[in-house]
Amino acid sequence: MIGLASRLLWGIPILLGAVALLGADLLGWSDGYGLWILCLVFGTGATYEALSMLDHPQGFRRERRLPWIIAFYVVTIYGVFLTTSVGHVGFNSSLAWPGEMANPATTLFGAVLMLGALVSTALSSGQKSPLWARVHPPLTVLWLSIPMVCTVVLAEADPVGVHLVLCTVLMVKGCDTGAYFIGRRFGKRPLHPVSPRKTIEGLVAGVLTSAVIGYLYAVQLADPTFSPGMALVLGVLVAVVGQISDLQESAMKRCAGRKDSGASIPGLGGALDMLDSLVLVMPLVLWWRVILAA
Repeated sequence: MIGLASRLLWGIPILLGAVALLGADLLGWSDGYGLWILCLVFGTGATYEALSMLDHPQGFRRERRLPWIIAFYVVTIYGVFLTTSVGHVGFNSSLAWPGEMANPATTLFGAVLMLGALVSTALSSGQKSPLWARVHPPLTVLWLSIPMVCTVVLAEADPVGVHLVLCTVLMVKGCDTGAYFIGRRFGKRPLHPVSPRKTIEGLVAGVLTSAVIGYLYAVQLADPTFSPGMALVLGVLVAVVGQISDLQESAMKRCAGRKDSGASIPGLGGALDMLDSLVLVMPLVLWWRVILAA
């Protein structure tokens, strides 16, 4: 019960704060800076924690993390500029570039999936290998900056982009909440050995919760480009891919011998633990919107 109370005590205010910042963007009060604040604050924390997972004399002392955090800022900001302003990259303001499956959004989604696997390899091999210890920082920066780029590009380039970001955050956290409570009460069959407390029953509950949240959000939004039927499908995709992303981060923590990515948020771990599901989900949502617009 203490763990649950701590989760609620910290989790609810953080979620409400995120919703408030995105709400300010929706109302035109913050000129889009609310989302930037969220991405850079949580991205900074997640990058710091991911870099600290590997304890190796070749480059993970505290004072050597700052250049890589700066690199995270540079890659994220330049990535957003590149994808929204440079035509030859393939993006444009309507998100309707040609090529359907063979478009940059597909590449970004695949890149995040691949980079996650490489970061796990670096964590497991880098304890003894100076080479893997050296490649871990740039891999980590790319792995975490790409989802931030996708999030901001979606918000800036899609007419209902900020709504999609907010809806996605609510679906992901709704999925986590449904999976946690139902899995804790009724869960019997483990989902995957890398995260023994996750159960198939919890996953089913999370998928249903995510789909319902997406459906209700779309009903209230009443926008033809994001119908309730589309939201149901997206809710299922978000829940499933979010769990894959969560398991990917669990594998990294296991490689590093960690239970949590950090201890900055009591009961919830660290910033990376808060973002884990969104790392793969945000590129997915951008890809999904591009496919629909093509």
